[in-house]
Parts: sequence; structure tokens; C-alpha cells
Amino acid sequence: MNGATLNWGILGCGVFARKRILPAFANTACARLNAVQRRNLDEARATAAEAHVPAAYATRADLLADPSIQAVYVCTPNNLHLEDVRACAAAGKHVLCEKPLGLNAHECERMLTACQSANVKLFVGLCFRYTHAVERARALLASGALGELRAVRIWYSFLNPATAWRTDSRISGGGPLMDLGPHAFDFLRYLTGDEVATAQALVEPSADPVTGRCETEARALLRLKGGASASVDLSFREHFRNGFEVVGARSSLRGEYTLNQIVNQNVRMWRLTSDPTPPAVEELPLEGREVYRLQMDDVSRAILDPAHRPVCARGEDGLRAQQIIDAVYTAGLRGERVRLG
Repeated sequence: MNGATLNWGILGCGVFARKRILPAFANTACARLNAVQRRNLDEARATAAEAHVPAAYATRADLLADPSIQAVYVCTPNNLHLEDVRACAAAGKHVLCEKPLGLNAHECERMLTACQSANVKLFVGLCFRYTHAVERARALLASGALGELRAVRIWYSFLNPATAWRTDSRISGGGPLMDLGPHAFDFLRYLTGDEVATAQALVEPSADPVTGRCETEARALLRLKGGASASVDLSFREHFRNGFEVVGARSSLRGEYTLNQIVNQNVRMWRLTSDPTPPAVEELPLEGREVYRLQMDDVSRAILDPAHRPVCARGEDGLRAQQIIDAVYTAGLRGERVRLG
């Protein structure tokens, strides 16, 4: 690759992009931000000037018409992802789309088709693949150090303001299942290398497409094709917490506050062995990482260098996560086990 860089534009440079993505671009090795788009041109220009970005646009069409831009980070609201990704593909731009990829699996399939037809690459912003805890857990499980996988438990919650856009399914597509679920289910697939076979769920309250009411909590019980079970608890009604437990035949891993970008004294991971003696607990040191910077460099290298083996989630991974989400919604609505595929 020899110092090559990829020129990016951000479509929908709102609060998330300004808080997380703009700082990430400032420290990347092979990604360069050339333009930002906001609906208000004056605000777009102010954002660009503050971040030392060359160009600012008010519309998607203007951003995509910029010949210097090779790839676009789609940070628009969830209900706009389908048309934004298709427009990027039609303009010949590679795409990194924030999660969730689409409002349902059918939308994700249409995005994949559009990008494949245009011969552009599609990636999804599932950035927690880059945390040290996820990397270590995946390596330990793959090495056999934990023994045969028995179960995975994942939990993720925060108190969501009732006025937030996340509570309007007409924009977000749903509540914690659509906001936190992509990270949880991608972690499950990335960790285990396995796919979900069946889903049972409690999803409350049920969605109302007329008012836009979303669920506020979802509890899913999944069976993987390899036989292990997985439980996933997602909520907008509980205080901020997240983590995972990986249960193997020999030992287990437990991580607290490990599925996010924060670095503080609460981030911990332990390896535990409890049979036949009392638990032997080994705390595993973790390093802090700039997950958004790592993601931007990894995706850029995946586009620039065919020999690069990326960690990043591809469009197909976004589709798989959404298929699980759709199945959990269906299982909650029907009150029965749903088989995927």
C-alpha cells in the first residue's frame, strides 16, 4: 500500500459524527476526510472549518458529486440508510454505513445488491470488534483454552430519554434491539464463528408503527447451530451497563463495561475456573483503544489493499445481525420459537 490514503466524505455529520468520527479521522494512517455534509450549509461550513476539512455540502447529491471523494461514511438516521447507501453505490463510492445497516433484512439485501452491482464495497460500523476485550475473548475461545463452548451471555443497557429519536420507530426502526442489538449480535457471531439457528424472545412493549412506539427492553434466548446457547438482554429502562460472559467446558470469561469505547477503572475481564475446586480467578489486563480510528484505518486498508485481511464488519455481517434482530422481533410477537434461515 506504501502510504496510500483513501479520501472520505461524511454524509450526515450530526452529533454522533462530530463527537466520535471527526476526532478519529485526525489520527488515522490511511484515511483522509475531504468533505462533510449537513442540511444547513452554514453549519456544515463551520464544522468543516473547525475540523480542518476542505469541503462542506448541504445535500447528498453535492457530496457525491465531489470527484475527490472515494468512500462515504453514512451517519444519517436509520430510516435513510437504504436510499443513502444506494445513492453512494450509484455514484461509485465505497460505503461504511453506521449500524443498523437497515430497518430490516430486506433493506440490507437491497443495499448489498446495489453495492455488488456497482462493484463498490460495503461495510458496517460495528466498531466493538476492535476492543481489546473482544479480541482476547475471541482468541482464547478459538485456542481451546476455555474448552468447548457451552453458553454466551450478553447484556447492554442505558436509560434512554423519552424524547430521543431512538424512541420513534419510524426513524430508528425500533428500540434497544435496533440500537444495541447490532453490536450484541455481531459480537456473538464474531466471537464464536457460529450462526444463530433459533430465537425465542420477550420484547416489550410491542411496536406500534402508527405512533412510532418502540420496545424498551428485549430478552432473547438463542440457540447456535453448533449447539451452544446464548442469552442477550437489551434495555432502555436500566442504568448504563454492558458486558459478556463466555462459558466453556474448562473455564469462563466475564467482562464488565467491555462493549464500548470508554476506558476507566470499571473495565475488567476475568477468567474463572470453578470445578472441582473453589473458583480460581485470573484478572486479564486490557489496553484502551481508539476503536473508531482503528475502524477507519481498517476499512480504508480493506478498500485500498486487496491483500489486507480486515477485522471490520462487511455488509453481509450487517445483514446477518439484522436477520437475528428480525427473528427476535417475530419471536416476541408470536410468543414462540423462530427458526432462522
